[in-house]
This record gives sequence, C-alpha cells and structure tokens, in this order.
Amino acid sequence: MPGDKLLCCRDIVLKYSWRSAVADKMPFFHAARSLATRRNPVPLHGHDFAEIFWIDGGRAIHRINGRNVPLAAGDLVMMRPTDYHAFDPLIDQELQMTNIAFPAETYHFLRKRYFPGIAWAFWSREQTPFSLHLEPVQRERFNRWADILAQSPQRRIHIERFLIDVLTDLTSKDEDTIPRDIPDWLSHACHEIHKPENFSKGVSFFLKLANRSREHVARSCKESLGMSPTEYVNEIRMVYAARQLEMSNRSILEIALDCGIENLSHFYKLFRKRHGMPPRLYKIGHRVISMTPESAKRQG
Repeated sequence: MPGDKLLCCRDIVLKYSWRSAVADKMPFFHAARSLATRRNPVPLHGHDFAEIFWIDGGRAIHRINGRNVPLAAGDLVMMRPTDYHAFDPLIDQELQMTNIAFPAETYHFLRKRYFPGIAWAFWSREQTPFSLHLEPVQRERFNRWADILAQSPQRRIHIERFLIDVLTDLTSKDEDTIPRDIPDWLSHACHEIHKPENFSKGVSFFLKLANRSREHVARSCKESLGMSPTEYVNEIRMVYAARQLEMSNRSILEIALDCGIENLSHFYKLFRKRHGMPPRLYKIGHRVISMTPESAKRQG
C-alpha cells in the first residue's frame, strides 16, 4: 500500500490511507492472508482505517504503540486507526496471519446499531488494542468466515455480516450480563476476566486488570455487579466449568485446574453452590438430556 512517511521513535513510520491505498478497487473491505519472516518483517506503520487480524502460525514480537507483545498461533488483535505497529518474527519462524481491513465508519455504525454497550473491541481506550486468544475450533470458524468474505463482492453488507458474526461470537452470553453503565475500567476488567487464561489466575488478576485499589474495586463491584470481586470471578469459573462438563470428556480435575482451583474439595463446593449439584451429577444429567434417541438405543 502507498503511504505517507512519518518520523516516530527513531523509526520511519508508514501511514496508510484507505482512500489512497485501496478504496478505488476495494471500497468496503480488504481480506488477505500474509506471511512475514525474520528477513522480511512488517515495518512500523499506522493507518486511518481499522483491521482485525489473527495469527495462523508462527511466533513474533508485536511492536504496538511503543510496547513489545509476544504473538503466537491463535492470537487475535483488533487494530484501531490510532494504533501504530510492526511485526518482528522470531528466528526460524514464519509468521502466518489472516487480516481483514475496513473503513473506520463501519465499526462506528455497528457499535451504534448493534453493540452500544461494549467498551472493548475496536472501542477500547487502553494503550494497546483489544486482543485475545482464539481456541482452535474458534479460529477455524473465523477462518471460514474470512474465506467467505474474501470471495464476496465489494458490498457493505458482507463486511458488516463478517464483523457482526465475529463480535457476536466473542460476546458470550455471560458477558452480555455486564451492565452498560459501569466505568470503562471496570467494563474492561470484566470482559478480560472472562478469558480462561485470566480467570485461572484468580481475583488478584482481576484487581490487576482493574488497576484500582482493592477497596475501590470491591465497592464498585458491589454497586455495579451486586457481588464481590471474588464472587464475580468464581461465577465466571463455574459457568466455564459447566460448559466443559457439557461439551467435553475432560476430567473434573482437569477442569478444576483450568479454572485455577487446585483444591478439588473447594471446586466441588463452588460448583454445587452455583449449579445446585456436584459436577459429576451435572455431567451425567446433561449427557442424558443431550442424548438423541438413536444414541440412547446404542447405549442401551
């Protein structure tokens, strides 16, 4: 893409413009898969449009707004027009990524129309853009949607459909319960703590995400969520545990450890309090309920 050169932090920064770079041929979106290597890295650049990308393979350092963040397969990032970044693949690593770019007015419209209450994704006010790690099945689903988008004609409806699918997928039913009128810092902490790699670290990590004093966080949680930080984190853990019991063959111990709870007795106590029965009974009950008549005959 052609771009203007800016001087920033001793690096020459390319600044890409949607109108001058791609708008003539691709007015509504640009979908691509790209490679970067140690010998051919992606230089520091910014742009006046938004993009969402995820890593399909390889590892790299993501230089983003003055910070260095490791990237690996499954990592997803939502870039805002104000962000500047570069990719430095690690030695002997070929970074493979899927990238979807689109004008900023598209996500502004979607927020107003469908996602007025969320303070993450492209609307995050943090120094670094919103990011998360996709599970393999989820990444496969996102790649399928990206393939469909890439083969679609240049019409606004196709990029809007893609983004609605992605944002809806990332906005779980549990996160929908987060009140809309809470402070941005608390909304950010609530959304981030829904990630397994975060809630497994417990309430201390929730406090770190909130970046406020323990007393202030506790008071705000009681006022906005109706529960203490510890209760909130354990609620998220137990909802996750129930899903794992419903949808996988993993052991109860494995699921408890995933939740960051090493004491199995404590895990049983929390689960029973949230779901009204021990995890083993919950697992059996939901398998019976979900069993089809054909599978029931096979089991019988």
